[in-house]
Amino acid sequence: MSWLKRLLGGDDSSLPGPVTLDVEARRTQLQELESALDKLVAAMAENTERMSNPGWRGRVSEYRMLSGETRLLRARAFTREEILDLAFEVRPAFSGDQPEDVRAVEPLQAELMRAAEALQEVLPGERSS
Repeated sequence: MSWLKRLLGGDDSSLPGPVTLDVEARRTQLQELESALDKLVAAMAENTERMSNPGWRGRVSEYRMLSGETRLLRARAFTREEILDLAFEVRPAFSGDQPEDVRAVEPLQAELMRAAEALQEVLPGERSS
């Protein structure tokens, strides 16, 4: 690889080092993500009129699956890559202007997205030198 460094004219000393996970903090974050998913699923499933929409039902099903994946991940040893894979699977249920019955779940969607984004960040003390 040294020939590649010479070719590109740089070195890798500026690249971040490996990340050692703060497992307990990550378990707490995973619990927060699971809770946000469960609350959003419950709120979306309560909207019986929207549940007749296949897209809405599909998103509820997707969030249920992600909640289960989060629960399983939290219960065992996990890697940073697994956490990132899970966090990047979370996507908003909707965007833009929405009807009134959908606006009721916007705060829960925002909570979910914050929880997913928090998992993507390197926590203080996780980066080794």
